[in-house]
Amino acid sequence: MSVPGSVRGAVAAARVSVLVAAAVALLQWPAGADTTVFRGVNSPIVRVTLRQGDVTIRTWDREEVQIDGDSSLTIEQHTSDLTGEPLPMPIPAASSGSDDRALDLPLESFVPGPIPAGERDVVLVHDSPEADPGVPPAGVVVTVPSDAVFVFAATMHGNLDVHDYRAGTLVAMVGAGKLTLSSVGGIAFAQSRRGLILVRDSDFDRVRARSLFGSIRFERCRVRQIEATTGTGSLVYEGGAFEPGLARFESERGNIAIGSDGPVEISARASPDGHVFTEFTHAARVDGDGESEAQATVGNGGPVVTATSRGGNVVLYDGLLRAHPRLQGQWRAPSTSLPLPLALPHHPPRRLPPHAFGPRPLGRAPRPFARARFGAEPRLSAKYYR
Repeated sequence: MSVPGSVRGAVAAARVSVLVAAAVALLQWPAGADTTVFRGVNSPIVRVTLRQGDVTIRTWDREEVQIDGDSSLTIEQHTSDLTGEPLPMPIPAASSGSDDRALDLPLESFVPGPIPAGERDVVLVHDSPEADPGVPPAGVVVTVPSDAVFVFAATMHGNLDVHDYRAGTLVAMVGAGKLTLSSVGGIAFAQSRRGLILVRDSDFDRVRARSLFGSIRFERCRVRQIEATTGTGSLVYEGGAFEPGLARFESERGNIAIGSDGPVEISARASPDGHVFTEFTHAARVDGDGESEAQATVGNGGPVVTATSRGGNVVLYDGLLRAHPRLQGQWRAPSTSLPLPLALPHHPPRRLPPHAFGPRPLGRAPRPFARARFGAEPRLSAKYYR
């Protein structure tokens, strides 16, 4: 039986498509990539630290941790018997220099959420000590159980993306790169030295975000406690809502935009050379000096929010900024983050110890290390990582 030419052509085209797709996949998945799976893990602690390379953290409903990444990575797994409440984590300082206009992210401590006592699986992923620091590894994708109690992820030169993690505490840090949190919840700490922090569609019990040179943007989020700080970048929180609790936004030299999607009381203060601009489409009472200070009560009032810029403007509105054309003229960057300064010094990658971004695993004596891109780190408690 003969096969019509049109059918033969369709089959040939399908084979070509498959071959092209396979070729593209091979190009995107570099040589040396490998997959490691740990099965039967019990609400694990997962820690990923890279000197260079992109990191993606995602979740699934399996009792497995899967690591897809460069075969040069060092991957470890062990168990730990935890007791008591987690200790505060000292977060290392970061500084822009020593001149009169220097910026600093001071040393501070971050309190993780509770970790149930008992035996806990711990998975560690980091650069191999023998890896060439001048050759960035391929990106690593780490898939963790949705009930992982603690996730620590950091990359010094690369982007970091975290998706759909809501079970416990997240600590996410980047040096030079973009940090993205999507559909994240629970308790989180996010820090960037030079890149944008973008948080979307997330619901936090408590979140701390800070950036030295980058901007921070929250879109369609709901928070009960938030502290966000920038050095030179803008700080945006729009299309979201606040629950009763602490809500504080501060920028040393950047603009701040707060667009609440519900009743709220906002106290705003701009720099002496800046202004506080307001526009609300729903019922709101605005008091202040009409220049650098304003207090806005939206609806019948609600959670108290403070916004302070020491070197820029503050813009207050409801909903999204793009729905307020008049305000867009007062905002230097209405839809995007402010650009990074052009005069920042370039620092070539340095060879750092594998645990440069945080506590070493328990069972190993912590020790200080030389000053790195996030500053000199003190001796840190490793209570979470035995």
